[in-house]
Formats: sequence, C-alpha cells, structure tokens
Amino acid sequence: MNKMIKPVLQQPIAHVLDLGRLSNHTWSQKGRAGNSSIDTASLMKTLNSYYVATNPNAKTRCIDGRHDPEFDETKLGAQIPGGAPGAALAYRLGIDEEDLTRGTFYSDAEMMIDSYLRLGLSPGGHRDDSSEGEAMGCGAIDKMDAILVNMTDPSLVEDHTRLVKALLDGAFDRDDYLRVLGAGLVLCSRSHDYLAGRGETLNLLEQKAPHSVAVLNGPHQEALVVVNLVPGTTLTSNRFADDHHGVQAFGYDLWCSKQLAEMLFPLPSQMVDRHRFVMAQVIITIATLMTLTDGSQRLFVRAPTV
Repeated sequence: MNKMIKPVLQQPIAHVLDLGRLSNHTWSQKGRAGNSSIDTASLMKTLNSYYVATNPNAKTRCIDGRHDPEFDETKLGAQIPGGAPGAALAYRLGIDEEDLTRGTFYSDAEMMIDSYLRLGLSPGGHRDDSSEGEAMGCGAIDKMDAILVNMTDPSLVEDHTRLVKALLDGAFDRDDYLRVLGAGLVLCSRSHDYLAGRGETLNLLEQKAPHSVAVLNGPHQEALVVVNLVPGTTLTSNRFADDHHGVQAFGYDLWCSKQLAEMLFPLPSQMVDRHRFVMAQVIITIATLMTLTDGSQRLFVRAPTV
C-alpha cells in the first residue's frame, strides 16, 4: 500500500520587518512626506513578491523609486544611493587616508567608476526628465552638500545614530561610526571646493560606460523605505508603483554595499576597510533620507529567513 507523501512546504527566502516611521520628528519642511494610506499589514505580506534576482551584468541603480521607462525585470542591478558615483563618497569618508582638505567628488567618482570596471561590475546612475542647469535629477548627488550637513546636524544625531544601528545591527561599531562622522565634518567645511564639478559626474560615467545613465520620469512619491539584506535580489520599483497607485518606495540593497566592500578590499588585512566602507555607505544613506524626506516614511527591513 502506497503511503501518501506529504508535500514539503518551501519556506520563503526572506521575511519583512516593520521598524515604524523613520522619525517622530520632522526632518525637513521641504522633504517629501510619506503616505499614511499605506496598508502596513498587507504590504508586509506582499512585499517579497516585488523582489527579483539581480542580473550580474546590469548597471547599479540609485535608491530612487521613480519610473524608469527602460525598466526590464530580467536586467536589474542593485540599488545604492547615487548609484556607482555615489559610492565614491563612502570611500572618501570611510577609507581614503589622504588629506581630507584635498581632492574632489569628481575625481573620487572617476576612481570609483574605474574600480567598478576593473572588477567587472557595471556602474550606473541616473538623471531625470525635469532636471535643469547643473542639477542632474539625482538627489543623492545634487544635494550632497546638504547630506554632509545633515550627517552631523546636532538636531538629527539621535535619529541618525538609532537608524544606523538598526540597519547594521551587530556589525555597528561606535569607533568607526564616529570616525566617519568626523571625516564628514571636515569634508563639510570645504564642501564648495570638494563638490565643484559634480554636475559633470554623469557625463563622465556615460563616457566610461556607455548607456549606463538612466533617465527617470515623473515626480517623487516615495512613501516608504525598504532596506534589503537578501543577497542577489532587488526591488522591481516600476511594478511596485504601478500596483500601488503611483506610491513609490526607496529601495536600498544593503547587501550590495557589503558585496562591493568585499570586492574593493579582498585581502584579510583589509577587513577594517571593509567594515568602514559599509558603515560610511549606511551613514550616507540615512543622511540622504534626512535630506530628501520629512521623516514620516515607514521603514521596512527585508531580511533572509534563517
């Protein structure tokens, strides 16, 4: 007599954590507000369905949640603030041992783009369809001077520390945190000189990696932030917005920052550099959100299922 074989229920690869509002305080009167109509309980059940596998040959994306007309779910790269050029600031604050009173973001971005290409990665960035003058349409780069200010603003430091700790969890190191903030203070004092020429960064990216710069369409309507810790996956931001009546999500693939750090600093002797680079990228991400939002967006973390 044949015994009935019970089906094995496949466990989801990730679970979603709701960390509540980014803040109970208003970060910026000019920052974009969240959307209180978001059904949190429903979102936690469906959020995993908006994540797909990254394509190893796809260009890195920014955390921006706006519409990309050339979006292809089979060819998505991971999301980090400012795309590949944005990672240059993390290197400057966390790693670069040169005098912080010298150098420019443009030269740092060129170094980071070259590093991507040398490592076989595909750098990427974006403009938008309404940018004018020197503005590129990427808030993480256009507002980098304000990001440096907010990183060390005394009125924001409590929220900033709390959120960085929440995202890094057991990997948070107080000394590395303070070291990056100190570097941010120095850089902020000369931000005019450091950021000179940043408007040409995307032209440089397109020159070195043709077709790497996307043009995003429409207004910002990000109502939530999702920090993704599941390696090799990323948010399908177009589909998410389409299914939520235009409401968008900031998506940050924190796993990508860790992977990039391992590739940039592969030697055992470079472990400290790896930790500091990831710390700097998370610090910058939170400061970016403090610059672009009013703090009312809800924060979700997508973590691997153990």
